[in-house]
Amino acid sequence: MPCETPPESSRRSIPESTDDWIRLFIKHLELNLADASLSLPANPSYPEIQETSIRTIFQTLLDSGTNTESILETMGQILLEQKPRSTSWNAELNQRRFELIDKEIQETISSEESIELAGLTNLMRNHVDSEENLPMKGAKELHRKLLELDNKDNPL
Repeated sequence: MPCETPPESSRRSIPESTDDWIRLFIKHLELNLADASLSLPANPSYPEIQETSIRTIFQTLLDSGTNTESILETMGQILLEQKPRSTSWNAELNQRRFELIDKEIQETISSEESIELAGLTNLMRNHVDSEENLPMKGAKELHRKLLELDNKDNPL
């Protein structure tokens, strides 16, 4: 019979708030899966079980307060990470994102491509927001000039 509580060593490695959220998520997932399984046939096929499970996970994420856009962006990023190419933002990924945006505008984008677009958008946002994109050289030069001006106007 499985243990009711995890070993003390693993419990200490996870922050309490994270542990609480995960436990609540799993509890809701179990309840949602029990409800969803009522609509399955007596002997469901593997694809039916998969689809029901994925729908249940998605619904449980929504119930937890995660919005649809965040779910799609994360799933898209995970899918991109599974591909054998780089997931560092680059011109190739930017070009692919533009292609998918064009398809979205033309309403010819597939579901898989929509998720890929969400993942690419998330990667692009992370890249743009990262510290490596801060114009530190220019900011440092401006800071130096301002200090020089301040020293000229307010000599000690």
